[in-house]
Formats: sequence, structure tokens, C-alpha cells
Amino acid sequence: MARATIADVAKLAGVSQATVSRALRGIDKVTPATRRKVLDAADRLNFTLLKSASALASGKTMRIILLSSGKLNEWFNSNVLQGAYEVLTPEGYDVSPASIIGKDEADHYFAELPKNRNADAIIISSFQLDAAMRERLKAIDMPTIGVNIPSESSCDASVGIDNFDGMSKAVRLLKSLGHERIAFAIDYIPQDMVYNTSQRTEAFLEAVEQNGYGEDGAAIVSADEHPQSMSRPQLAAELVAKLLSLPQRPTAVCVETDQVAIALVKELKHQHLRVPEDISVIGFDDADIAEAADLTTIRQNPLELGRAAARKTLQLLKDEPVDDPHEAQEPVLVLRDTTGRATRDEA
Repeated sequence: MARATIADVAKLAGVSQATVSRALRGIDKVTPATRRKVLDAADRLNFTLLKSASALASGKTMRIILLSSGKLNEWFNSNVLQGAYEVLTPEGYDVSPASIIGKDEADHYFAELPKNRNADAIIISSFQLDAAMRERLKAIDMPTIGVNIPSESSCDASVGIDNFDGMSKAVRLLKSLGHERIAFAIDYIPQDMVYNTSQRTEAFLEAVEQNGYGEDGAAIVSADEHPQSMSRPQLAAELVAKLLSLPQRPTAVCVETDQVAIALVKELKHQHLRVPEDISVIGFDDADIAEAADLTTIRQNPLELGRAAARKTLQLLKDEPVDDPHEAQEPVLVLRDTTGRATRDEA
């Protein structure tokens, strides 16, 4: 059977071919009733307007870039992608995922972007745009939407977790459990760019001050500089060694991410420390592995972050007012088995 044409759809719907084209491309000059007739006719004939032809006529590519830091198959990135896909695909947009690791890759990506203007908007996930990147986006007039962007000023709209609220909830929990000496363990990531998780150190410092911890009551530990990346077990071993070398061992530790927190718990047990009896541990993110590890953590919802970013993208592309342009998602404290009350000797 020959493939249906736009003329076939027009004949079945009783309208002109131009009306069919406008209806299928979502142009406003078509009444809802007429659009419904065209869509029904196209459905009966299994007709799909080629996106390339539609893009050529409308000046749109019908493609949205989702640029993430880190690997696309990581828990956070894959969930953001799924959320964006759920919202954008029904609207006729393709989601084009891309990833960068480190500043060199980011610089190369943005240097090539103006030469290959192949998207209508770009969603940036979890890293800060520097001045050069912002200038390149401005030059091609591409709407930019942030997901967990450290600074709102980089983007036309953004949505992200409130790291300060999340860390405040973690520290308040430890305070309520009687922990008088606490610490924060930093993930080992390249320092050539500003990432969302970097904000959590500042959030911890603010939270300990608000909860009355003095200089002797709170510490920050991080790995030394290494020429190459570190595995999670290597990082955990170094962090635990530094925790145990403090003048007074903390009775609880907040950790920048769940992945590091779980590795830290394992290393603490290797050092014959019980969790949470000897030391409590709180992660951050509530990644899939957190529940399996019974890790107390701060939950964020990357699936909903992706959906919210996609909704804002559509509003920008339609020149509509953006609902809550820079939206903060409220984090949730999830209590599991790695936190407990400080013993009298510890406190």
C-alpha cells in the first residue's frame, strides 16, 4: 500500500493542504475543531509530517539539547533525561542528550555549538556556565534552562534542589540526636568547574553555625589532590583516615553524595567502627543504591526536576510567562539505619 500523503489527509479532512500543514505543526491559525479533524484524518491514514519538512517551514528544529556533567547512565542524569523526555516528546520535540566531563570538554562543546545550531533550546544540568559559555549561547539566542545550576543568573529559567535546606535538615537531625562533634566529607571531583554539589560544603558550614556548633564541634575533610581520578573505595579510605586523625573523632558525618557515603560506611566497618553505634552517617540525593544500603539521606527527585525543566523550556519557546522561573525543589530527610543517638561517652 502506498504511503499516505498530505494531499490524502487534506481530502479526508475536507481542508486544504496548507491547513493540514499548519494543524500538524501546531500553528495557532487553526481552530481547535479543524485541528481535531486533521489529527483524526492523519491518524486514520497513519500519516506523520516529516520533522525535517516541518522544521524547514517553521524555522524550528524540534530538538532540545540536554547537556549533563558526568556519564549519561548515572542515576541523576538518567532520571533527568527520562523526566524531560516524558514532557517534551508528546509536544513533538526530540531530546538530544549530551555529556561533558571537565572544563576541556565543556569548552570544546560550546565552541562548536554556534557552528551547529541544531536545537531550539538547551537544558544544562549540574554545572555552572562560565562567561564564555554564556556569551556563545547569547550569540545564537538559544533559550537556556538550568537543572541544579549553582547560580540562577546563568539561565533564562532553572529548577533545582535547595542544598541549604537539605543540609540544614541533616545537621538539625544530628543535633537532635545529641551529636556534639560532626563532620562533612567532600566528594573528589575536578575543581576546574563549579558543580551543584560544591554548594553543599557552604550549606554545611551555614547549618552548623545556625545550630550552635563552634569551631571544635564541626570539621570538613576532603581528599588530597591526585593526578588521576580516585575510585570510591580509595576516596573513602582517605576520608576515613582523616576523620580518625582529627583531635576528637566526630560521632557523625554528613557526606556530599550517597555514593561516597556508602563507600564511607564500608570503610568505617573495615576500621572496626560500628554504624550507627559508633558513628552516624548521612548521605545526600537518595539515589537508588541508598535504600538498598539502608542509608539515611536527603532526597531529591531528578525525575521531577527533568519534567519541570522541560515545562519551563516549552513556556520559553512559546513566549509564555514562565511559572516560577527559578524554582527550588524542597529536599526530604529520609531516615534509615545509618543514624542513631550519640552515646553519653561520645557526646
